[in-house]
Amino acid sequence: MSMGEDYYRELKAKIEKLRNEDSLEHKFHEFWKLGCTAKYKAFELKFLYENSSREFVEKYKEQLIKIREECIEDLEKNVEKCMKVMKKANNMRVYYAKTNEDAHRYFMEELGGTRVLFKSKSNEAKDIGLIEFLEEEGIELIETDMGDIILELMEYDHPTYQLGPGAHFKEEEIVQKIKEKHGVELEPNAQAIVDYYRENFRKELLNKVKISLTSANAISADDGTIFLGENEGNISLLTRAVDTHIVVCGITKIVPTIIDALIITKIQERINNVSFRYISLISGPSNTSDIQGKQVQGMYGAKEVVVIFVDDWRIRAKEEDMPYKDFLKCISCKSCIYLCTAFRAFGNLYASKYGIGGPMIIRDYIHNGIEAAVKDGLFLCSGCENCTNWCPAGIDLAQIIRMLKKEATDNNLCPLTLKEYQEKIINEKNPFL
Repeated sequence: MSMGEDYYRELKAKIEKLRNEDSLEHKFHEFWKLGCTAKYKAFELKFLYENSSREFVEKYKEQLIKIREECIEDLEKNVEKCMKVMKKANNMRVYYAKTNEDAHRYFMEELGGTRVLFKSKSNEAKDIGLIEFLEEEGIELIETDMGDIILELMEYDHPTYQLGPGAHFKEEEIVQKIKEKHGVELEPNAQAIVDYYRENFRKELLNKVKISLTSANAISADDGTIFLGENEGNISLLTRAVDTHIVVCGITKIVPTIIDALIITKIQERINNVSFRYISLISGPSNTSDIQGKQVQGMYGAKEVVVIFVDDWRIRAKEEDMPYKDFLKCISCKSCIYLCTAFRAFGNLYASKYGIGGPMIIRDYIHNGIEAAVKDGLFLCSGCENCTNWCPAGIDLAQIIRMLKKEATDNNLCPLTLKEYQEKIINEKNPFL
């Protein structure tokens, strides 16, 4: 029996769980299937703005594609330019990590003796393995994003949607868990839950945070400004009521100009039909020049801003024209999941430890190879190309997935039935069994 057949049997066993109405897989799938349908339909509704979300994206799509292509073409130059201005003009400490392991080491150096770290949703940190590394080092990670707080509360460790990770849990389930863990009884409604965490958590954010971790939506190379979009306000607190704010992100977050960074941030907002109540533009630590005109760092906001740029696979993908080179253009909007056929059919069985959907399977392939991608459900992809036609950055995700399927097939990692089809076509010029 081939390894491909072994993986296929494992996947079939997972699909059986999906059919069990009491399983976590089924509950996730049912919620997000409806959620994706609602999200997709909402793209055509002009209920908030003069244009629909899709019209907004289409208006700027050509410009966005040009931005991303120029970004990749001049990647090394933009990184060098951005780091220089961050150090010289913005008074930031900046690191360039060639590998994920380098990023881990730089981060630990900045932590020093601090053993408690407050963080916002940081998919970049998860992508480079930083979260797992810090946990192994015994660092206490304090989640501040409501979705991540819910995941931690519910002890949920399955793949989930990065932008709404805990949205599939019902209010009754959440308040029951709060009662079990904290001995507090709440009304089973969203407002009561939010009020509870605001009352008990906000003071901690304002008074106890020494070092915080965030990622970035985009960073401009021309002046080193970091863009951070959010709706909860936790990131605003984490980047201001803190001694040291550490930003960890891949080098492809860097774009040529501040206008480019703004366009990307607004497209991320509109294509997801979410509202960034706050968009922070951070150009260094807080300072004042009100005493004899002498500039002093660290007034009311962060005393230090540290940026760790991570390469790892990105330069190599460009220089060696890797099969996933086009993936460098990704702006991490994560909206391709809404109309993904495989996700709608199989929920978080079509996922990796980095998150759900094709892009997260590609990430697992980049970090862990073709076997990891197959285990993630690579062959659940139907090849419908909805993701390619949807992508605001013009990434041909479907083609990348096809190349991964070919590599898997060449290594006898595809389901046995597909191998039989291949042999029929080659030997008999007939695909029908």
